[in-house]
Amino acid sequence: MKALSLGLAAALALSAGAASAHHAFSMYDNAKYTPLTGVIKTYSWQNPHAMISFVAANGDAWSVECSSPNIIGRKGWSSTSLRSGDKVSIVVHPMKSGEKNALMVSVTTPAGVVLKDKD
Repeated sequence: MKALSLGLAAALALSAGAASAHHAFSMYDNAKYTPLTGVIKTYSWQNPHAMISFVAANGDAWSVECSSPNIIGRKGWSSTSLRSGDKVSIVVHPMKSGEKNALMVSVTTPAGVVLKDKD
């Protein structure tokens, strides 16, 4: 029984490492939360990650990476949550390099609904 438990623990540890190795998010400053307001240019609901092209109020164009549709779908998102032209507020983890790419934290839709990605 003890050998089975150790084997199961080892298998879980190895699979957790493989899952986290799927995609590195180290290029994003996960300690920094940047709020932006602006307009959705495009919203792509596809694997492996949903993507948002966003034009901030100051004119900067951002590319925002979200989790997979499966993950954000369980948090209330859908393929029609955002539309081109929607005026929204978002909070992102920006890239450490300063490029206008980011990791989605949350978005507030025109209807006032807050959709979270990263908690």
